[in-house]
Amino acid sequence: MRGNYQKFIFDNSLNRIDDILTSSATYEEADDIPKKDDLTYKSGKYVQCASLFIDLRGSTDLIKTQGRQSKTLARIYRAYISEIVAIVNSFQTCKEINIVGDCVSAMFAGKEDTSQSAVIEALQAASMCNGMMQVLNVKFKQKWDGFQELKAGIGIALGRALVIKAGFSGSAINDLIYMGDVVNRASKMCGLAHKDFDYPICVTEAVFLRAGSYIANADEQQTYQDFLTLRNHSKHGSVYTGNFHRVEFGDWASENE
Repeated sequence: MRGNYQKFIFDNSLNRIDDILTSSATYEEADDIPKKDDLTYKSGKYVQCASLFIDLRGSTDLIKTQGRQSKTLARIYRAYISEIVAIVNSFQTCKEINIVGDCVSAMFAGKEDTSQSAVIEALQAASMCNGMMQVLNVKFKQKWDGFQELKAGIGIALGRALVIKAGFSGSAINDLIYMGDVVNRASKMCGLAHKDFDYPICVTEAVFLRAGSYIANADEQQTYQDFLTLRNHSKHGSVYTGNFHRVEFGDWASENE
């Protein structure tokens, strides 16, 4: 959100706080994530959604080797963010995309009883993102001799979130906020991948339970559950890890490396 200067007035601030704290908000169940313009500062929606996070590993080392002000570093980040955003944006249930540094997050919501369900499309996006990392590494190595392979952790969680609009009323500076454990859990799963576990993808148990509803490999009649393995984490309990990717991406990387 870009700023648009307005003088801060303390008395107005007190009035805004009182108005927020005394308002009678309306929170209803919804099948999908609402558009920002469909919400007011006094309304919200409860939505079942899947949250995906992907974050680069070794960013500090990348800055050291490529140089903090390097044009090379800018190209690497732009290529990575460009294609990850293109992937998640290609799914109809993906309703929200955010970029913070080298972390891209996406919220998926929609029907839960078809192949186009939010959790299945989040898993499909994860498989494509994981494959895209292979493609990017081949491209980077072709461009720069001795390039050290980049890794990314991908996390997915499924759960219920309260979606509200928050910001500075009257300034046009506002955004959707997702309240609930689903976003935090997805971020935690992302943090475990390629760190605590030597696997690029880590999902919650709720995601795993839904992952058997779609045939991901028609030749072997395998679902995403077949690509995920139960792990026990001392802090997060039962989680599931995997290293699956879109075949087309992996084949291209193998043929061109």
